[in-house]
This record gives sequence, structure tokens and C-alpha cells, in this order.
Amino acid sequence: MSIIIQLRRQLAAVTSRFGWAALLFALLVHAGVSYLGLRLFAEAPLTELKTFVYFYLTTALTVGYGDFSPQTAGGRIFVSTWLMVGGIALLTAVIGKTTNSVIAVWRKGMKGKGTFATCTGHTVVIGWEGEISERVVELLHEDETSNDHLIVICDTALEENPMPGKTEFIHGESLSSLALLQRAGVKGAERTLVRTGSDDLTLAVVLTINQLNPVGHVVAHFSSSETARLARSYAPKLECTSSMAIEMLVRSSQDPGSSVIINELLSVGQGATQYRLLLPESYESTVGALYKQLKDRHNATLIGYRAKDQTQPTINPSNDTPVRGGELFYIANTRLAGLGDAS
Repeated sequence: MSIIIQLRRQLAAVTSRFGWAALLFALLVHAGVSYLGLRLFAEAPLTELKTFVYFYLTTALTVGYGDFSPQTAGGRIFVSTWLMVGGIALLTAVIGKTTNSVIAVWRKGMKGKGTFATCTGHTVVIGWEGEISERVVELLHEDETSNDHLIVICDTALEENPMPGKTEFIHGESLSSLALLQRAGVKGAERTLVRTGSDDLTLAVVLTINQLNPVGHVVAHFSSSETARLARSYAPKLECTSSMAIEMLVRSSQDPGSSVIINELLSVGQGATQYRLLLPESYESTVGALYKQLKDRHNATLIGYRAKDQTQPTINPSNDTPVRGGELFYIANTRLAGLGDAS
């Protein structure tokens, strides 16, 4: 038995080096010769097609139920030498190769070597800053507009996916690389968040993303308001924000409680939160009429409006401002599903 085991191992080692085409061809040839051999040794009960497939697989996989077996002396010698040894080696190689392929795909994903270039409707987070980025991912999962979509982390310093099961991962040499951003699927993403920890790098990423002309919304975070303004001048379609820590500190000293209000408006947990609603191009009304409808029907408060030809939204627009399509920004306890909820 030890000789057979050693022989089986040697054959499996040799066949494991075969490509898929050669390995499957060898398995097909082996099964064909096995069938002809059983017919040659007059093993008629084993040559019926369904029975042969069952007998071949259970024998080659060493299951050996014993419900079917060769009856002639020649048939037994043939099965114990050719079918068992060769079949075990070939099927072991197939199983091993399949397992290695599955592991390789999994490791490729964990190491960030995959691609999401053809994906659409997902979220891309560019840059990883530890707990800050983890919180970003958690907030994305809490928000009902993004928690059903794929979230892709794109970074150069990480070696493996930092949040397996919650995100996918793309690794590259430079965050501003066009090829890397294409692999992350930035062009077809529904939303892209850029926060790198370096304003210069964030600016480079913003300029590269602008070349892709993404279909979704892109928001980039800058520490410096000056750099954010520079980024907006080169990429006006992208939303470039800056830290409001200093401004908020001053405002809170002048109007106590301001920081609490801002934090509540940005929260995606319980309570009132700021939302955005995209209006159909055919929709026509006024800010005053729409404000009343939102308040009366949904206890929602309209705080801003951006017309189709505007770059920045108008905060607290006058009641007679015409509304023709565009975007509404409002405060509510829950997100409005669409225009039907607001009109």
C-alpha cells in the first residue's frame, strides 16, 4: 500500500504542474481508457454510462462505497492499477489546482491586486487614516443610500484589506496614478471620498480624478481652505471641502451651541440630519411654496437650493426664488425617497 501511496503522490506532483487544458485532457483520456478497459474485461454492469461515471468518481476519490465492483480477475487488476492509481492522482491534482486557484484569487483581493474598473454604483474611499477612515466606512454603512453598495478602499501604504467583509481593497504605488484610480472604478463610482492626510497629495488626486470625468459625486477633504479653493478652481465639478475647526471654534465662542448644531446636522444616526434631493428637470415651483409643502407634510426644513446652472448652492434662498429642477438641501428626521414625497 505504501508503494501505491508513494506512486500516487509522485503522479499528483507531476500532474499538478499541468495547465488546466492539459490536466482536463489527461483526465478525459484516463476516463476513456478506463471505460474501454472495463469493456475489454467484460465488466458489463460497470460500463452502463451512469454507473460508470458513479463508479469512476467514487473509486478515483477513494470513497469506495462497495456497491459496485469488478467481478473478473482481470477487471480487478485493471481497476486496482490503472483506474485507482491514475484516477486518484489526476483528481487530486484537479482538486489541488482548484483550491490553489481559489486561494490565489482570495489573496489577490486581500493584497489589493484586483480591479473594479467595470463596477458602477459603488463607493471609493481614497486614502487610509486608521480610525478616521474606519469611522468613515462605518458611517457609510449606516447611511441607507450607501450601505447596500460595494465600498472600495484605495491606498498605497496598506499591505492588506484593513476591513475584510466590510470593504474591498485596491493597492498601488501612487494615489494620484490614473491607472490605480481606474482599477478602483472611480469613473463609474456613485461616490468617491478623498482624504489622504496631505493637502498636496489630495490636490494631485483631485486633478487626476478630474481627468477621468467621473459620473458620480466626488468630495475631497483639505486641511487648508486655500488649497481647497485652488482645487475648486481646477476641478469645479468636484466638491472640495476644508477643515472648519478654527471657524467653528470662533463661531461657537460668538454663538454658543453652534458646534453642537453642526455636528447634529452632519450625523447619520438618530435625529434630524441634512439631506439632498435631486429634482426632475420638469419640476417647477418656488422656494416659498416648496418650503411650506416640506414643512407641512414631512416636518422637513428647506435650507438651500442649487439651480442647474449654479456651481454653489444658495443657502436660505428667498421665498420668491423660482425652482426649476436642480437640487434641494433640507433638514429632516428621515431622507425623502423622491419628488413624490416632497410635492
